[in-house]
Amino acid sequence: MLVDADDDCPRELAAELLETAARARSDRQTRVVVAKSEYESWFLAAAGSIAGEREIGKSVVPPPDPESIRDAKGWISRQMRPGRSYRPTLDQAALTAVIDLAAARTAPSFDKLWREVVALLNAV
Repeated sequence: MLVDADDDCPRELAAELLETAARARSDRQTRVVVAKSEYESWFLAAAGSIAGEREIGKSVVPPPDPESIRDAKGWISRQMRPGRSYRPTLDQAALTAVIDLAAARTAPSFDKLWREVVALLNAV
């Protein structure tokens, strides 16, 4: 399960969701990852790999602490050409397709996603 933390504490929200999922489907192995603060924070961590994509400037570099930026969607919009703004329904899948996974792993919550996916694959 993958959700955005928004203003919630990722660790507390993950524990709550995992408990709820376990009660609902104890027959299933469930993992929970909470993006801090939002999915788009991972694009910020890997900003170099999305530079030049979806009308984002070619010289974009990651901010110092990507997960501390509360409005990652706004940050992405400000990196786009004037008059263009980030729209998740149009841009999220395309940026996800080109993101540098190693760079994204510098964001602790993305690294958590990486570790959980590896654990699930190893369990198969």
